[in-house]
Amino acid sequence: MRYLDYLFAWTILITSVVFIVVTETLHSRGAILDVPFLWIVIAMVNFLRLRNADAEVRDLKMFCVGANLIVLMLEAVRVKLFGAVVLKNWGPYSLIVGIAVLGETVFSMAQRNDSKPPALNPVE
Repeated sequence: MRYLDYLFAWTILITSVVFIVVTETLHSRGAILDVPFLWIVIAMVNFLRLRNADAEVRDLKMFCVGANLIVLMLEAVRVKLFGAVVLKNWGPYSLIVGIAVLGETVFSMAQRNDSKPPALNPVE
């Protein structure tokens, strides 16, 4: 399952970079770059959670769940506010990221932190 977790995080990151490149090359009407920059931040937060899964980083899991839920709410609000425009122009990007963020949210909530931090070895 860890590979699927990484796949979702990489999907968010790559989709956001592709969205930025497409927006800058095509200059689509009404396209703004604040949403893909938020996606990049969410991908970085999820990579941080994955990197520190074995360490006891206080409240990292809760922070990731909250950040992922914020992005899910943002996508839901964007579709509700702009409706057909979002689905017509940015539908594939929003759909791909929405599914990946939903997966990251589930993995963030289901992550178990059973392992103990490594014991300190005495200096020889």
